[in-house]
Amino acid sequence: MIKPIVVFTLLLSAVAEAAFTFSLPGNTETSGWDNLKSSNPYWSANGYTTAYPGSAAWPAPITANAAGSQGSAVFMKTSGNGYFAGSSLYDGGGAGIYSVSDASPLANLSTVIFQIDAGTSIGLLPTLNYNGGSQGLAANWFAQGNGKYSTFDFTTGQSFPTQNRAWQWDLTGLGVTSYEIVWGSVPNNHLTQYELSLTTGDTFFQAVPEPSAVVMVSLVSLSLLRRRR
Repeated sequence: MIKPIVVFTLLLSAVAEAAFTFSLPGNTETSGWDNLKSSNPYWSANGYTTAYPGSAAWPAPITANAAGSQGSAVFMKTSGNGYFAGSSLYDGGGAGIYSVSDASPLANLSTVIFQIDAGTSIGLLPTLNYNGGSQGLAANWFAQGNGKYSTFDFTTGQSFPTQNRAWQWDLTGLGVTSYEIVWGSVPNNHLTQYELSLTTGDTFFQAVPEPSAVVMVSLVSLSLLRRRR
């Protein structure tokens, strides 16, 4: 009989800074959320919790605060844990659901690239919904590399770099007039998020990080393999 073997594509990049930099054709917008920690006076002054366990609801979505941000996308904790701790947005060991959404995105939106610089794994991977639906689209592309922060592992007593993760969606022909990206943590995930970044464009192009930002790129693409028994 013909039996398929597992098929996968792996793309890993080590970068010199937190966010990958991309050059997309056509019209583009970029947004970023940084300084996600308690020392930013904005959070406590505006009702965002900076105390464990972080189960309090956020008072409102957060507009992009990184230099050069464009567009109208906002960042929100939609449920569960998540508070601004000493160095990052931390889930306190409990589950938390987050979203980045845009009710009036770039016209003719065809691609979205979303990045998270985090010190731990992402318990619930990002999916995308559009035009008020709940499609839960998985990303078409993924990359990961060293972030620009250092995080501490209490079990080993060692510090290690955060990991910047990037996901891209091809939205060509879907007529997207609004969208949301949803992700989160699970119990005991201990998710620590340092920065978020969003890049959108009206022309889809397979994401390739800028050479100036990439130290090493390793691409392994396996086509369908079959074994005859």
